Amino acid sequence: MAVFGRRNAGASPPSPPAPPTPPEPPAPPPASPEAIARPLLNAFKNAYTGPQGVHLETLYSAIGALAGFGCQAAVREAIVKPGILTAEQAFVVVETTDGSTYFYGDQINQPLLEAKTSVWAHIGGALQRLGEPLPDIEEIAGFVAKSVGTPRFGTLRMPPEHQPHETPMQSLTRQWASGLRVLDRLGYEPGFTGWYFAMSAQLLMLETRDILDPLLAARIVMESAVAMSKVDPALVPGA
Repeated sequence: MAVFGRRNAGASPPSPPAPPTPPEPPAPPPASPEAIARPLLNAFKNAYTGPQGVHLETLYSAIGALAGFGCQAAVREAIVKPGILTAEQAFVVVETTDGSTYFYGDQINQPLLEAKTSVWAHIGGALQRLGEPLPDIEEIAGFVAKSVGTPRFGTLRMPPEHQPHETPMQSLTRQWASGLRVLDRLGYEPGFTGWYFAMSAQLLMLETRDILDPLLAARIVMESAVAMSKVDPALVPGA
């Protein structure tokens, strides 16, 4: 007959219950766009400061180049990489007679030109805050489209005294990898890559409004951004 309350002789004591698994600590919230844009702008200023200071036109062109290419990179990271769309679905690929490859499509146009947080929204927003007119963004996009596959691609239509000291493509290939390292250190969201660079350009426009015509600055940023958004990532170190 079983005797309750007694243990059989020689039986091992019961094992204590396993402690509950502690919950995973919550992921830290991503840094705010403003908290990233300012140090990102400071990094650009440091990169483009020479013995005579910062050449603003070159700085604007460089930020625009990374903002534009950042839109394509955001599509690849946020849409293609997780399998929401294939690369073939996300991009319209254009191959020109000179053997170059360019990337188009609505997925790029959203962060570049159309979304509320697009590159154009930030640049146009800065102009509106300053009471300045907006450049014709459709004309800029049309010019870039016509220049694809020609020597004019990636050239900025600025007066000689306001030409950057390097082309947008030179800036992109020089600065993309280091720009990403800055973003990584600041804890960015890859789906908003172009946004961070655009916000840096917006901050710069507000800072330099009395030094460089804001409308000219906006044109430099957008001509550079629209062109570089279409560049083949195989040509960009670190992409």
